[in-house]
Parts: sequence; C-alpha cells; structure tokens
Amino acid sequence: MVDLEAFLREAIPPEAEDEHWLEHAAEGVDFIVRNGRSEEIILYTGVGQAYVHAVLAPLANVTPADGADLQRAHIGADNSWALEHVSGGGQPDRMYLSTPLDSPGCKSLVGGEQLVFRRSFAGVDRGLVRTELSQPLIQALDLYWMEEERAFCRLNEDGDVEPIVRIYDLSKRSGEAQDVLVTIDAHQLHRYMAVTEMALVVKFDFTRYRSGSFTGWHDPSRSEVNEPDLFHHGGVQSNSSFVNGVHIVRPALTKDMMIQKSRAHWSDAGKQYATFIAQDWKNERIAEVSCAPSALASYFESDSSLPFQTTPAFFKPDVLHRYKADPEKYQLDHRAIRSRAGWSLKTYDVNEAGQVHTYLCYLGNLPYNEQIYWKSFNEQPKAPISERAFETDFEGSFSSMPDPLVSLKYEVAKLDKSPPDYWQPRDGSLAEALHYPLTASSEEWATAILVLDQLVVEGFVQKALRLRLDAAGRGYDKQWGSLRLLQEVLVTTGYLEDEAKDQMEPLKHLHYLRSKVKGHAAATEKANLIKRAKADQGSLPAHFRWLVAGVQETFDRIVERL
Repeated sequence: MVDLEAFLREAIPPEAEDEHWLEHAAEGVDFIVRNGRSEEIILYTGVGQAYVHAVLAPLANVTPADGADLQRAHIGADNSWALEHVSGGGQPDRMYLSTPLDSPGCKSLVGGEQLVFRRSFAGVDRGLVRTELSQPLIQALDLYWMEEERAFCRLNEDGDVEPIVRIYDLSKRSGEAQDVLVTIDAHQLHRYMAVTEMALVVKFDFTRYRSGSFTGWHDPSRSEVNEPDLFHHGGVQSNSSFVNGVHIVRPALTKDMMIQKSRAHWSDAGKQYATFIAQDWKNERIAEVSCAPSALASYFESDSSLPFQTTPAFFKPDVLHRYKADPEKYQLDHRAIRSRAGWSLKTYDVNEAGQVHTYLCYLGNLPYNEQIYWKSFNEQPKAPISERAFETDFEGSFSSMPDPLVSLKYEVAKLDKSPPDYWQPRDGSLAEALHYPLTASSEEWATAILVLDQLVVEGFVQKALRLRLDAAGRGYDKQWGSLRLLQEVLVTTGYLEDEAKDQMEPLKHLHYLRSKVKGHAAATEKANLIKRAKADQGSLPAHFRWLVAGVQETFDRIVERL
C-alpha cells in the first residue's frame, strides 16, 4: 500500500514552523519518482500544499517526451465529457461530444485518457464532491466499487476481493472536507497501459508556504530540470518554495509479455501438480501418485501401466471445512465444489468410514495451492468409495441411495418458487450453507442444526396458520409458536390429535436442539445433549442424518396436507 504518512509529510505543513520543509518543495519530486516505481501509484490528490494529477498519453506522443510541451498542459479532474454547442465562425451551428482532454494545452496529450473525475451534482450534493473513474479502465480491469473497501475491486486468482483503485479519505488529516488521495495498483495499471499503448503522465505541484504570512513571490532563486522522463521547474525564497512539473511512468509490460502469460495460463504450461496417496485399482496397490495428466491414463489406453484418471484419493472430512466456512467464496453443490476464483472440483463423496474421496483427474484441475491444501488432509483409504459414487461415476446410473437433505432442499425450493400463504420464502443462502456435518466437531453439528431449523421451522408463517385455525373454528393460544399451530392445523386436515402430535415430533425435536446447542443453555446441558446424540446414533454426523431424515419426512407430509 501507498505510504500515507510519507505522502502527508510532503503535502501538509508541520505544526511547528520548519524552515527546511518550507524551502525544500523539491523534495516532493523525489517522492513522485519513488511513487512511480512503487506497487501503488498516485493518480490524483489535492491534499494540503500538494497537487498530483495523472492522465494517460499515447506512447507515440511522449517517445521521446517533449518536456516544454508537457509542462504547458492544462488538465484537471473537474474536466469531463460534454455535449458542446459551437456557434459562429461563418459555419452553421453544430454539436459535438467533447472529451475531458479535448483542449489539453499541449500536443503530447492529444488522444490521451483522463482517469480520475471529480464531479458535483449542482444543487443536490451540497458540497459533496464525487470521485469517479474512467469507464474503459474500470471495465477493462473488471473492477467494481465496494463501499466497505473504499475501493474499486476485483477478484484475484484465489477468489479474494482485491482493492485495485483506492480512494483514501484524508479530510480528517488535512482539515478540508473533500480531500482524497486516489491510487491504483501498479501491476494492473501497467497491464492497461501495455494493451492501450499509453504512458502515465503525472503532473505535480508542491507549493510550500506558511499560511497567513505568505505575501507572494519576490524574485525567488530559480531552478530547472530536464531529464528524459522528468521535467520540472521551481523556486526558493525565505520560508517558501515551489516545484511544478511532469513525470512519465512507462509501461513495465509489453503486449508480447501479456500474450505469453495468457497462453501459459490457458495451456497450463509450467503448472505444478501434487502427489496423493491413492487407491491404484489398475495396479492393485496403495501408492503415492501424481495428479498430473501425463501421470494418468484413460480406460482407452489399454497398453499403459499408468494409474487410471479415475484413481480415487481419500481425505479426512475436515478438508471441507474451508469451503463450508466461507459460503461467499465457495459454493458446495450436491457433491461438487465451486470457487468464485473460477476453479471447481467436479465431484466428491463420503464413504462409510466418513472419508471424503475424489479422483486424481479432478484434483489435477485445481490450482496448485488448492492441491496442496487437499494433500494436507490426504490419508490411506479406510473403506471403498461410496456406493453412490460407484453407481453414478462408474455404472453411469442414477443413485439408488436416498438423500433426505437433497430431497428436503428440493421441496423447500419448490415452495419458495410458488409460496403458499403459510410459507415465507427462505433466503437462498440458507440452503447453500446447509451441509451434512462430517467430523466429530460438536460446533459443526450445532451449526448444521441451526441452519436446518432456519431453513424449515422459521419458514412457516404464524399469521396464516392462525387464519386457517380461525376458518376451521379451532381454538388456539396466542402464545403458541408455528410448530404448535401446525400441529393443530394438521388436526383440521383429518389427523387425530395424537397422530398430529407424533407427526410433528421431528420438527419439535429439531427446534428444541437448536434452542439448546445454539442458544443459552448451560454448558452441562449442551454436553449432555451431545452425549445423548452420540449414544443414540453412534456419532454426531450419523445423528444429523437421522434428524434430517425425520424432518424431511414430516415436512413432506405437512406440505401434502396443507
């Protein structure tokens, strides 16, 4: 990130009078040159006694650069696109679209691009100045404004939000309400400049004086610098100085370099591949096998001794924690994982020993750092692949194994699509976040119970249930919750009272558990519930599967009746 403190030392006068600072505005030039070589380049600021505004100019116009021409440039962040009306000159009136750099005052910037715009909505904004960016830049780099970051952002290769163009609010440091510092990630800027064949022209001015005592310039000592990509002139007098000029930042990348990188990315040239302990069916062994395509063979390569592409590798169930814990970044579909970074794991499943398993060919499709993550959970098989995986992946048939959670999500989705009066459509993120717990973690189990309750129990609308009871002439207590009301509604559909009570038991048990394991129950009470769940079903994952099966069956019957 840009060194804000270093910038502020150049821009804002020190509180105590500092003769050296006041008379050395030229030190600001060193800061500008260093910043042009840094990882975050300043595009605009008007903070304190510093002004920086960078625009793009065609490389052809500044190779070589004409320093005198560039220093005549008239550019400002308040310039904008406009519909201009021209009248006179012996010609008919005409209209045209003027660019922000329509009249830059110099030849070098003709055909250039303004990157930062500072605009106010007259009569509406009341002092607010909006900071906007060039749309070609924003869209070409696939950037989006995120208020919480105060930046235009993109997703990086890992799927994480990465600020690219930052807008720092420096009003509290400068004392001026609309003072900002706009910066851009240097690598992304160089990518854009390389493709558009542009260079960054940074116009700067540092004028240092003591506010309240400055009476103007009185024959200051003059200086001038004309280097290949750095041009400035300045002056120094007692307790004041100035420097004004232009610095050129040329693209550090070329189109050829970017083409080569793109080719390497799409062809997987140089990609690394991890090795995994795997069940090599073909060679009847458990072995460490690479997931590289060149280390595996298809079924049609009968002469090859290499392991099959569908050689399974097995993992501790904790491998899925990363993906369950970050639903914004990862999507766990039924037996598949997708990352917003662009990669996916086509299939996985869980065997009878509770191990997650997938195939080497799909592990090879993951980014290398993701492969290494999976490798850290790799272990020898404790049981074969699941019966479901064998049916779907090798027999090519639909699974005969029932999955109550999948069925429940499907039924909820149907209600959400065409909700009856008694149903409040659920947030889609709930179904996405609901997965079978796979480990012995009581927290994973408790979280799954919470989400299951939110998905199902909280979906029933109490007001609609009361109206149904009113219509049927059946009394109820105003303090009753949705589950008790549902029980009474079932009676109105033909159930005997005991039958309705029994039918509601799975949902009541779910809601009870949710209130205890994710509520305010005493630690000993929670511990006892966990012990009982393990004792009844053998493990917490098994208990949750049992619980979901009951909830799914009850939910289906309720929907049928209502």
